[in-house]
Amino acid sequence: MFKEVADIQTADMLQLPVPKAHFNNVAVPPSDFQRDMVADLARRAERVRAKEVEPHEDNMLTITNDGRKLALDQRLANQMLPDDEGSKVSVCTDNVYRYWAEHQEQRLTQLVFCDLSIPKQDGSFNVYDELRRKLMEWKKVFLLRKSPTFTTPIPKSRKRNCSPKYAAAKFGYCSDRRLRWGRARTCKRS
Repeated sequence: MFKEVADIQTADMLQLPVPKAHFNNVAVPPSDFQRDMVADLARRAERVRAKEVEPHEDNMLTITNDGRKLALDQRLANQMLPDDEGSKVSVCTDNVYRYWAEHQEQRLTQLVFCDLSIPKQDGSFNVYDELRRKLMEWKKVFLLRKSPTFTTPIPKSRKRNCSPKYAAAKFGYCSDRRLRWGRARTCKRS
């Protein structure tokens, strides 16, 4: 019924110019903790399939979500676990810094997004703060925003480079030669 009244246009139909995306898929081996936790997820899934637990106690959606968190960083599953230097966050940090160092003279901008593990006000572990912490170890991070809300003013000197206009880039990180690294709403190449 919706299609009878709606005018649906897909990206292929519109043929708008879009920049070419460059993807970099990196396989990261799991830690020992992650292997044990995956085995536990498999046991939980078997219990759900065998209907040994009620859906409100445990279900496949919850197990899948826990698996996604575990695959991103083991501390999302258990904050007491140590940082794994071979984790996806560590590898991502290394790649982001390496790319920045290789292209410093071109003043390129990088945006790093993660659809899982956004910052919360309770101080719990999240990927964005961990990425910033690891980049700060190289002394290359400049924190543009201290708060993920729109209430924090952006200095006028930064407005043309990083604007809070676009909510989709809410928790991105941007870098260019002047700004170094920083949390920003959206960043444009200057």
